[in-house]
Amino acid sequence: MANINNLQMAKAVCADSRISIRKSLFGLRTNVVYNPTGSEVDVKTIEYAPESGAQWRHILSQPRASLRPLLADFHPQPVVNGNYMMEVCVSRDGGFVALQLFQYEQLGYEPASDMLIYEGEDAHALAQIV
Repeated sequence: MANINNLQMAKAVCADSRISIRKSLFGLRTNVVYNPTGSEVDVKTIEYAPESGAQWRHILSQPRASLRPLLADFHPQPVVNGNYMMEVCVSRDGGFVALQLFQYEQLGYEPASDMLIYEGEDAHALAQIV
């Protein structure tokens, strides 16, 4: 599991009013909490092959109303050293998901999507995949 401070989207997630950041253990551990439900948020990075990354890019660029139907038959498999990387913050109850897709270019990961935040049923659908 990644540390929220290591994410490129950390600043935007931490600035969201639905999120609280709590330091513990002399400031060595950071707990991220989704305020509406009080659920802790897990932070991770997932790498994908070019095919899965391109599908993610397509799905994330579509209107939110079409998200769940597009996810219904989508089962991306993580890989090691993938061409795409997704930073994900997902609450343990599945009610909140923040994510951003990156593509490896010019010796580093560059944003391939905006940071997107989902709540409710859309978040639950995404939480099952990521």
